[in-house]
Amino acid sequence: MRYVVLFILLTALSACTFQVQVVTPESPTATVTSELQSATPSLSEISTSTPYSLPTNTSVLPAFTPTPLSQNEKTTPIQFGENGTYVDVVDSIPAGTSKTYSIHAFAGQVMSISILQSLEGDWVSIPMKIVGADGGPLCPSDLKVCYFWRGVLPTSQNYFVTLTPATSASNFTMRVAINPPGVATQSFQYLSKNQKVSFSYSDEFAPVRFPGPQVYKIASEFALQLIDTKFYTGTNLNEAYFLFGSTNDSSLVANCTQPTSAGGPEKIIGDVNINGIDFVRSEGAGVATGNIYEQVYYRTMYNGVCYEIIFHMHSSSVGAMPAEWGIKEFDRPALLQKFEAVLSTLNIRE
Repeated sequence: MRYVVLFILLTALSACTFQVQVVTPESPTATVTSELQSATPSLSEISTSTPYSLPTNTSVLPAFTPTPLSQNEKTTPIQFGENGTYVDVVDSIPAGTSKTYSIHAFAGQVMSISILQSLEGDWVSIPMKIVGADGGPLCPSDLKVCYFWRGVLPTSQNYFVTLTPATSASNFTMRVAINPPGVATQSFQYLSKNQKVSFSYSDEFAPVRFPGPQVYKIASEFALQLIDTKFYTGTNLNEAYFLFGSTNDSSLVANCTQPTSAGGPEKIIGDVNINGIDFVRSEGAGVATGNIYEQVYYRTMYNGVCYEIIFHMHSSSVGAMPAEWGIKEFDRPALLQKFEAVLSTLNIRE
């Protein structure tokens, strides 16, 4: 769900009904880059004459399959494999209990922590708390509730992550990524089950189970949530997702690129070419009691399959919040650049 700047007033007023849509993650391949992308191409710059492709000059790091973790009465230590930069920990926590994990990392390293919920059962709220051994809190800080975290570590020490689900949470996956010293981002690759679709994403995003609302025409196969803390802190941004779906259902293929009202009134903006394939770009938006839901859609019909990519942004109305909170509008252009960086790596094979 959300790394939500949850304002109690707005939460109480919200009248939205969410429909849960599950996602199926593929095992990612991680690569690292020494610096953040300095210039993310806008989609208007993507053309057939200059196609984008997946990186080919990055060194692949081995995926780490965790072995059973040793435990004491208070914490479960998380350990990385040799040369590992992330680990996916599969675990369950009974209702009414919490669980604390310990991680050692160095000052200046970028760490991210996210939760991918099981596809079985209902979506469950799993807030987290992250503190250093020195007692300094990372999450939550000025935020009311924390569902993920990404940032630069202030001190070389152990960090403790405590998860407290609202109800029983079974077979969730907690991803812990720690970039090597001096490395700003690491990248992962999504590959569809039929191996025809791939794209890459940085550790500023993480695979999640999309909780809704239903803003899509095609049920999402894979969902990424923006987990970079700085986009949320002090702003009205509640959550942001990159959604991917495809179908060969004839009824959906027939009107694949036509607008839908699922995410509010939708308007076609124009055509965009991404790596040699033409997509129809459209935008939609809706409001509900102090909440704003914005979508940017990309759809195409290719070889009898309808593909849909959605940028979904949920924010709160700044005008509905007390001025003393000091909440600012989130940086929409910068967020769209992050989404576009993922989209620019999209490859659909024959």
